[in-house]
Amino acid sequence: MKQLYKILADISTALDHFIEQETDPGLLSGYGGCALFYAYYHRLTGKEEYLHKMELVVMKALHAMATEEMIHSHCSGVAGISWCLQHLMQQGFIEKEEGANAFEETDALLYRYMDQELSEMRYDLLHEGLGPALYFLEREAEPAINVYLENVVTRLEKAAVPMATGISWKDGFVKKDQEGDHYNLGLAHGMPAILAVLGMIYERGIAQERARSLLEKGIQWLLTTRNQNISTGMSCYPTMVTAGNKPVGNPQSRLGWCYGDPGIAITLWNAGVRLQNESFKQEACDILLQTMQHRDAENGSVRDAGLCHGSMGLAHIYNRMYAGSGNELLRRGMDHWLQQTLAFRTWADGPAGFKCHTMSGKVNSYNLLEGITGIGLALMAIADPQAAAWDRCMLLS
Repeated sequence: MKQLYKILADISTALDHFIEQETDPGLLSGYGGCALFYAYYHRLTGKEEYLHKMELVVMKALHAMATEEMIHSHCSGVAGISWCLQHLMQQGFIEKEEGANAFEETDALLYRYMDQELSEMRYDLLHEGLGPALYFLEREAEPAINVYLENVVTRLEKAAVPMATGISWKDGFVKKDQEGDHYNLGLAHGMPAILAVLGMIYERGIAQERARSLLEKGIQWLLTTRNQNISTGMSCYPTMVTAGNKPVGNPQSRLGWCYGDPGIAITLWNAGVRLQNESFKQEACDILLQTMQHRDAENGSVRDAGLCHGSMGLAHIYNRMYAGSGNELLRRGMDHWLQQTLAFRTWADGPAGFKCHTMSGKVNSYNLLEGITGIGLALMAIADPQAAAWDRCMLLS
């Protein structure tokens, strides 16, 4: 545990310079996520200096929203920044009276954007229509907010594609040489995110019967996409399938939050918790236990420590499901990927010793999605299991 606290201190120091120099206010892509890090680090350490740093990040992000032309997305735009500010208020880090006006002014903007995107079947969590739904889900219940979320259910209901075993939603990204409809199984960009959002709406008590029906039918179909005759080192689920459940390209998926079995597992787990469905929870545990036995950093393409597709994202998913199930095997999985994270901490010129793997090589990354902000938040959740509400922004709880 002492080593974790040392890493967190190093991350905090590295972020001090980053928040001064970075110009992207995005929640997942820029400095916006640092507000979450400093807030939860304040809660972990009790030191007021981190609360002050959180406030500086918040003020910088609010200034950017007021003075810059910004996109609307959850990853890099207004939806994500607004989600962050709302979350900090709900968690008691910011006085609600101080930030109320900022949210009221964004509601209509984000609803129009969300409704337009969903009407065009653009569901991508990070960059398209589902992102603003997370913002509205983080808001306190109000009649107008409830109407917005009920309309999400309506849009998803209309767009659902009937399958022999349930329903699904088409992938909106169409390649020029693509034949037929494809169905994306990645949590970051595909139908598991739809299922996660439906579960959160159901939990809020909005359009419950309809949301539950969509969620259950969607999971029924998702389970039928499981790879058959899984061999050693192979994933349980592919990345993309056709309407006939044939894998598009390689049936093997990477091991990550964005794409792969862990993202599907946490989606099934949370749905099982919300619907009180033990079979969904059991399938989720089975998936993670399968990855423990047959997947590793090499065959899972785990090449850095970030949350998106790295070892700390895996450690956090295992940690989340261990906390909910008490299954000691899942705790071992968490510890395995934590140790892999420590093994990635080798870069003298990387922030807190870490670098992010990209197609063009290893680069320094500070943000929440791929960099040290996210690594730090997940480490804090290991140090204090109660300090993990931030992960709702990645559909992990």
